[in-house]
Amino acid sequence: MTSAFGMNRHVVAAYAVVFAGAVAAGIAIASLSWQFSVLALIATLAVLGLVVLRIVVAPRERSVLSAQADPHETDALRPARFVYYVGVLTIGFLTVRPALGFTASDWIFLAALGLAGLAVIVHGVQPHYLIPGAITAGVVIFALGGFLSSTQALYPYASAFIVIRMLYLTVIWFWLGSLLLETRAHVENAVTLWVISAALSSAGAVAQFFYGDVVPGGEVLWGRMTGFTEHFNTLGGLAATAFVPALMLAVDARRGRIRFVGLAATGLIAAGLLLSGSVGGLLAAAVGTMVWLALRGVSVRIVIGAAVVVACGVVLMSGSRATDAPSPVDRIERATSGERRDEGTGGTIYTRIEGYTLAWDRVADQPFIGVGLDAETSVEVLEGHSVHNLILGPWFTAGILGVVGMVLLLAGALITGFRVLRSSSPENRPFDAALLAALVAFVQHGMGEPILFVRYGWLPTALLIALRVQHMRARSGVLVRSEVGRTVSPPVSYGLPGS
Repeated sequence: MTSAFGMNRHVVAAYAVVFAGAVAAGIAIASLSWQFSVLALIATLAVLGLVVLRIVVAPRERSVLSAQADPHETDALRPARFVYYVGVLTIGFLTVRPALGFTASDWIFLAALGLAGLAVIVHGVQPHYLIPGAITAGVVIFALGGFLSSTQALYPYASAFIVIRMLYLTVIWFWLGSLLLETRAHVENAVTLWVISAALSSAGAVAQFFYGDVVPGGEVLWGRMTGFTEHFNTLGGLAATAFVPALMLAVDARRGRIRFVGLAATGLIAAGLLLSGSVGGLLAAAVGTMVWLALRGVSVRIVIGAAVVVACGVVLMSGSRATDAPSPVDRIERATSGERRDEGTGGTIYTRIEGYTLAWDRVADQPFIGVGLDAETSVEVLEGHSVHNLILGPWFTAGILGVVGMVLLLAGALITGFRVLRSSSPENRPFDAALLAALVAFVQHGMGEPILFVRYGWLPTALLIALRVQHMRARSGVLVRSEVGRTVSPPVSYGLPGS
């Protein structure tokens, strides 16, 4: 028996119970002492931790959406994939930098690359390069502009190193994902771990909300929290990019455990988004959600899930009177207030416009060669400002080749997402649409932030490329690799129509 929404009435009843339970829990948290909030948070984190162990230590190659086992087994790449999963899990912990200023996630992905290279040498794994041409061309053109512009920098070697880092983060890292994530189940495992990572990082903001500045490397200022990131807006960008994938798991996962993980992660990520006070993050999450709904369609699950998230957010923002955490409305007022700007506590929109104006003056004067990518040069040329824009920033720092390369890179990523979506079956469409929406959220956030090589932002592109490569292999019928003297053909099902 189905409801007016086309869903089984038992499913509707189950979601209604979840919603009622969430509201009741929220009222209890708001009316009781803060210790109950902390206990609820610890219980949620414990459940997320168990799911992490299940995915990383003993992964079961099952689809998140269909709960069907994937018969494809890949022993040679399993160690590298295990390390890759750990890298995804730590992608939200930007305050953890073991050495040379790189995050733990950076080092772990480097280890995964080394293990993948070992599999290529020892086991004969075929390292096919199937990254879309527009993305490759964009990165190469950007790098040429970056190297040329490095000659104008105060610290040329530092600028050139940033270009090399961008090359590694895009071309090499995208290739690594396309090699290791051979099946849809692999990509879905990575998405689940990514969502959990963003939720755990956001949980750091919740801890700061209750206990103050307790996260090493984090900060609490003007009622805003950073979680396990180094800046409020970074937490906003991390949460905004992962919000739609988390909501997708909460709504569309067929297995109850994954659906619960999605619901818990969505609540924590929404909390991190609110507590970061990032106006750009809120806008990016809203845009990403609207894109996803347009591609997926609206259902009663979405309505109830969104209501639960909003209810949890309202409870969180009103559950403690010991903090001056600003509401979203107050944050918008602060960002656009001229008076707050004079006080040094707001008016960031004006400082960004000033940075845009100074950067554009430099671009108009010298459009072909930029000032270099090292931060010291940009600060000196812009009189203490920075360029908070994913298009103008590369033009200012890497010249005309930099902006052309960045436009090609972003266009190639979006085209890849639409091609994946076009090849999706109805069952897989919500998942693929969520990755494309996450990419749109990152681009939207990048229009107001000085971000270039943040790994959490490029992760949706890496996962979309992995899915695209799977589709290409499935259609062409090429061999994936030769493993220990035997050929291994590609799996017969990648979620394609009719597969």
